[in-house]
Amino acid sequence: THRGTLFPYTTLFRSNQSGDYTVKQDLLKRYAYFILSSPQREVEEWVKPFIDNMDEYNARELIADLFKELIYAQDYLNTEHNFWFVWNLFKGKIIEICKDGDEYGRISDLVKAYLFAQIFWNADAQKWHSLKAENKRFFKIISEKIGHCASTLYAISKLLNDVGSNYLDDGVVWVSTMLENNPDFLGKKLETNTIYYIEKLVRRFIYKNKEKIKRTKVLNGKVITILDLLIQRGSTIGYMLRESVV
Repeated sequence: THRGTLFPYTTLFRSNQSGDYTVKQDLLKRYAYFILSSPQREVEEWVKPFIDNMDEYNARELIADLFKELIYAQDYLNTEHNFWFVWNLFKGKIIEICKDGDEYGRISDLVKAYLFAQIFWNADAQKWHSLKAENKRFFKIISEKIGHCASTLYAISKLLNDVGSNYLDDGVVWVSTMLENNPDFLGKKLETNTIYYIEKLVRRFIYKNKEKIKRTKVLNGKVITILDLLIQRGSTIGYMLRESVV
């Protein structure tokens, strides 16, 4: 059983090291379908080698690619339970490797793949069948546990503008909390397009909830926290939006 568990990982890792991109992607695609189609009692056995090797720099690119293939497989298969079971198996290790940030060792790419930010969704996609109301807690926990990583701020902001748009109201709180808990974001290097995505999400939120924001002190404070970041980053949109809610 142990050798059977290890075999897919070692085969995939060797294909990754050999530079044969086509072979690697074909193996990953097949393996992703296999994992999501397996009985749930067997799934942990098949993903454990990837979790165990996530500390290895050279393994992280492979694991990030596996995340993407799992998402594409889930898009097609729409398995009822396996997908989020797999995602939660990886969660503890993702949190662990992010404890000192995401600036080194390919961690940022791993986080972005894990948080759906490296998927080529349809341009007009605003929801996904596997992001349901009961999955909001996952993103809340992630934004609290690894919200100090610039890749998390980017990925959550992007998600709220595409297939996670149904999480917008909760998402504004997630983003604001990340900024409140990590004031260094005001001057920290951010992922490309982070400000663009934050501008879009907060503009949509204010458009929907302007009067509520004005009369609700806590909500107003959450929105102002986001707008302050935008203004600090030189955003004209942030400045104009702030004037509309103060």
